[in-house]
Amino acid sequence: MGARMIYAGKVNDISWAKGIWLILDIGFSNNKKTCGIVLGDNKADKLKFNDAIDEVVRIATEKPLLNLVIEAPLSVAFDRLGNPKARSIEKKGVENRLWYVGPGCAVLVAAMYLMRKLYDSRPAADIKLFEGFVSYKSKAARSSHLGDVELLRKAIKSRRTLKHHVIKPGDLKIDRDDNIRSAFEVMNMKDIDPGIPPVIKVDG
Repeated sequence: MGARMIYAGKVNDISWAKGIWLILDIGFSNNKKTCGIVLGDNKADKLKFNDAIDEVVRIATEKPLLNLVIEAPLSVAFDRLGNPKARSIEKKGVENRLWYVGPGCAVLVAAMYLMRKLYDSRPAADIKLFEGFVSYKSKAARSSHLGDVELLRKAIKSRRTLKHHVIKPGDLKIDRDDNIRSAFEVMNMKDIDPGIPPVIKVDG
């Protein structure tokens, strides 16, 4: 089928019964296991960045349909003048997690390198992309890459949770004239258009 079959999933595709789910909390570190990963109902694992992207590529060569959730910005926003701007999910009161600043930008770059390797591997599987967003944790809560993928898996399995925590692409705008784009449009992958995936949002 080839890499042209990498594309944004739809809200109606978010069901545990529809295909195989691979959830990745991607990190970007030289020597630490900052990526959490879980396939289906298997036990979650922590991996270094290079091992995590190799594992995603390996799984994509074996599965006929793969739903890939990446806990990183898969879309970006610009204002009417072309300046980077927050998406609606990235602000909560005085808190923010902007796609173009600090950790948000770092994991966006990590996701770009993952997408490049997937594209170059010409996977046999159709790959549907979904964005995971686990944020706004309480100050008492410790960051956990394993915990984040498990929270996302629990959300996908729960229809009640999904009803309240799936953000449609059109709802990522703060203002009407905001421009929401694929995070991967600058990567010169000529024969695919990943589009704007829906966001599965879970407060940690």
